[in-house]
Amino acid sequence: MISIRKTTINFLFVCFAFLFLPIITSAQEYVCDCKTDLEFLDQKVKKSPAYKRNKEAYSKAYEKLAERTSAETSIFDCYIILNELLLSINDNHSRVYGIDKGATPEVTPDSMAYAEFKKSETNTLYPILKVDLDSLETILESKDVNDIVGVYTYKEQLKIGVVKEENSDNFKVVILDTNEDIWQKGEVMSTLIPYGDNLLLNVGGNPSTKRLIAYSERIEDGVFKYIGFTKNNDHVHFANDLPTEETYFKEEINENITYLRLGSFSGWNPTLGQAEKFYREIKGTLTKPNLIVDLRNNSGGGDRNSDIILKQLKSYSKKNAIFVLINHRTVSNAEHFTLKLAKLKNTTILGNPSNGTAAYEVKNSTFNLPSGKFVTVLTSKLHSKYLDIESKGIIPDVVLDSGSDWIEQTVEYINGKK
Repeated sequence: MISIRKTTINFLFVCFAFLFLPIITSAQEYVCDCKTDLEFLDQKVKKSPAYKRNKEAYSKAYEKLAERTSAETSIFDCYIILNELLLSINDNHSRVYGIDKGATPEVTPDSMAYAEFKKSETNTLYPILKVDLDSLETILESKDVNDIVGVYTYKEQLKIGVVKEENSDNFKVVILDTNEDIWQKGEVMSTLIPYGDNLLLNVGGNPSTKRLIAYSERIEDGVFKYIGFTKNNDHVHFANDLPTEETYFKEEINENITYLRLGSFSGWNPTLGQAEKFYREIKGTLTKPNLIVDLRNNSGGGDRNSDIILKQLKSYSKKNAIFVLINHRTVSNAEHFTLKLAKLKNTTILGNPSNGTAAYEVKNSTFNLPSGKFVTVLTSKLHSKYLDIESKGIIPDVVLDSGSDWIEQTVEYINGKK
């Protein structure tokens, strides 16, 4: 007869072994000369403005990561190493991506193109986790909603498990189940690397295309704030829930409040042309005492776009109140714009912390690495006045609850100020 105490100890041992898993993966066919790529990237990084401000941290990171590279490093591992190196310069515009864009909307409907993709290294470079996935899922499901480790779903297409790496601060994202043909159970989709102010660099595959991508992520309340994985699929994540898919949109909410959706500050057509047309149309129509400016999911752009509407809002704010909505997908020039609005009279920032990608700018600095597997984006311009929010984000004056509609919460807040 097995005692209850012994059974409990055995269960806890299994839990520990899974949750702090030494990620044992199958050997992959696809490798690259990561050492050469790392050395080439090193020479490029040393010409960037971010390097000049972070030389010591960069040198330590390079020395450590160089020991992990060789001419036989797997493409997946090399990709993580290259992006981990860029983390050390605290410049969130600078990233490495896969050259092959994977199963894009142009590829998937074309049977011949899709068949080629299925055979490609982009589809098959992901490691396979060698564990009992059902047992792993059972253990992960017991984790608290506020624990990064756990089971998440994505638009009813993917179920993933987030597992802590052994002897590391990093996490692995593994496919537990899938309705997507491009993924298979057991594949390691990405690595999560902690950095900055409660941020994680998600380095791995795009859920829809499998292209190698890297982006800033926050995981709070059981939700990946950027990509949308959630521990509770029945829960609407209102931080990213927009009232319209239109990039530029105006609505009169009531007799006292106007709503503006500003979804992009791209300085290139056709978006710039759409913005200019929208700004002309609303000129002189902002007459109500309260204005909600929604910058959620605005991935930035340039002053060429945002300065046009800023001029109008400066005039408006002299006699009226502005309420700005931001979230983790408020990025770059949208963060600049938020801070400019915050300086105006009667402005309140509401929502969640922004992305924290604001201090640098990309200008003609994209290049391929020698292996031919990766493309690198490095910045060439510093905006030093925004360094304080790099890898931190803008902290809102009023934090909104992601469990209910943000516009409704903002209207309630405005009404409460009367």
